[in-house]
Amino acid sequence: MGEEFLQHAYKSKCEFQMEVNGTITMDIETGVRKMIEMILQHLKIKSPVFAVANLIPTGSFYEGTKIGAPDEFDFMLTLAKLSGADKISLQPGCSDWYPYIKLQPGVEFPQKYKINNFYEEERKNKDFLGNPRFVATDFWKEIANINASVNENIPLTYGTMSFVPCNGKKLELQYIQNSTLPQNTDIQIKEEISLVGSLKIGVDLMLAIDHPSLESILKLPGFPKNFKELLYKHGCHVIPKSCHTDHMAHTKCWFVTFSCMERELINNMNEHHKKCYKILKSLISSDITMSRKCMNLSSYTLKTAFLFHVYGENECVYSRTLSACICDVLHYLSSNLHHIQMPCFFARDMNTWGNILETPWFQWKGETSSEELGYAFALCWIKLMHKFVNYLQNTISKHTPLSDKDTNTVLSRCDYFKKAVEVVMIYFVKNQLVYKIEKDPGSLESCTDDFFSNFIQKLKYHYNVDLSFVE
Repeated sequence: MGEEFLQHAYKSKCEFQMEVNGTITMDIETGVRKMIEMILQHLKIKSPVFAVANLIPTGSFYEGTKIGAPDEFDFMLTLAKLSGADKISLQPGCSDWYPYIKLQPGVEFPQKYKINNFYEEERKNKDFLGNPRFVATDFWKEIANINASVNENIPLTYGTMSFVPCNGKKLELQYIQNSTLPQNTDIQIKEEISLVGSLKIGVDLMLAIDHPSLESILKLPGFPKNFKELLYKHGCHVIPKSCHTDHMAHTKCWFVTFSCMERELINNMNEHHKKCYKILKSLISSDITMSRKCMNLSSYTLKTAFLFHVYGENECVYSRTLSACICDVLHYLSSNLHHIQMPCFFARDMNTWGNILETPWFQWKGETSSEELGYAFALCWIKLMHKFVNYLQNTISKHTPLSDKDTNTVLSRCDYFKKAVEVVMIYFVKNQLVYKIEKDPGSLESCTDDFFSNFIQKLKYHYNVDLSFVE
């Protein structure tokens, strides 16, 4: 049953005409890069503090795991003022992977991005960078201003790329395919090209700083030493993402990311594992853009699970059936969700879901709320993910085939689950109703099925979300 269901899921949810139409995909990717380069040229002149040294491709498009149309791209932009030898040093922060950044002598960076020295005794931390959110916010303000002032279309081989007004922390572009092909177009290419028409494209740009000491990474107990050569090949970066700790007015931590190393490993997976990844991503992952993270089955969670599946201690080195690999990954996710701990692949002593877990803070209308109940319902939220993963694993591992009707029911339930999770997360984050688990979260053992069933009923009654099928 598993193979037939998964093959159907792939055809119905993952395939897109552009996957066999590399010509248009390349045209779009070329246009995206040209638009970014144009933005960066203006940025260097208008706001030199954000001048970029390197444009680094990341994300699913460059990992070879993009589902559907080429409408999302991700890049890291290394800051020229802070990247390179003797620009910064990293000091002990909230953890090994959330360090503080200290500017080296002679390095100039606007005072407003440093910590508020008024609160610091004897100005002892005057050369430390402050809240990374301020840097990212001002960067996107500059991007939005440039976006609004540049009214320019870039002609490409098979279409035209233009800017769309930037309303948030994402660059938006529009690709419009030409109605006719160039006269010198190869006959084979003419036969392969299908009509795309117009395509809206989102581009995530993440500021980054080159990590100043790769040797120090190798000394950290959480880094797997067998990836030393990969570390020296690609390096790692520090990005403006702080942990969820309330730092008040004191020094703020930044985050160490291994995006380039992850990109190579995922891109080097064989086509079988990439297909498994795409299928599972289409079935369970709900990625939404929010001002803060909320624990869910994100594509990064899934990526981490596949990195362990393919490159971990029990690495899957041969192409088995789709159902075998996908069930292995689901089992891994289920086990980690049960223990509410999932190691990052290149930072084995850090939880993938954060050193402080955040979930919606469920406060039901007409009922009293308390810290104890907040924690109990936070576990229910995590158990919801756990139950859904188990539901999907059990469905795929069944030996009896599903009817077309049952197959469509399972796919509809997956879509419904993702949308329901998205709606709930947006509501609670928007209203700042976020519960933080700052200590050891324990496990789901203390969340009884009866209490969880009550949680499912409350979701249905208060938010019109019916997820009873996972019970």
